[in-house]
Amino acid sequence: MLLEQAAGRLLVEQLLNRGQRVKVIVRSLDKLPEALRNEDCLTVIRASILELSDVELSQNVSGCSAVASCLGHNLSFKGIYGHPHRLVTEATQRLCNAIKANKSEESTKFVLMNTAGNCNRDRHEPISFGVGDVLG
Repeated sequence: MLLEQAAGRLLVEQLLNRGQRVKVIVRSLDKLPEALRNEDCLTVIRASILELSDVELSQNVSGCSAVASCLGHNLSFKGIYGHPHRLVTEATQRLCNAIKANKSEESTKFVLMNTAGNCNRDRHEPISFGVGDVLG
């Protein structure tokens, strides 16, 4: 699992609360709440998904029954069009290739969670003019 958005943290919490063993790849430990860092069923891999070698990525997803990518871009001009502007696409392609490379007898589910361009209407989250302009 790649943990970058708030949705990723919530997913990890739910899986751990269900007693699941969870592996996460995070660029920074700062995004991982202290309470989660000490969980026995959690393995934390500190790395950038695009900087891991194909072999390392295959090893990290080996034995996983599901892989969830929670990567996303900041909703700003730089976040959408700056480097790496194909982050989600490239990470998805590399993860799917890593899953295939393991040639597991059991199928591995891949879930892409992304909230780019969405807001929680129940919470009446405001959208800035700049974000509205970029999305428009």
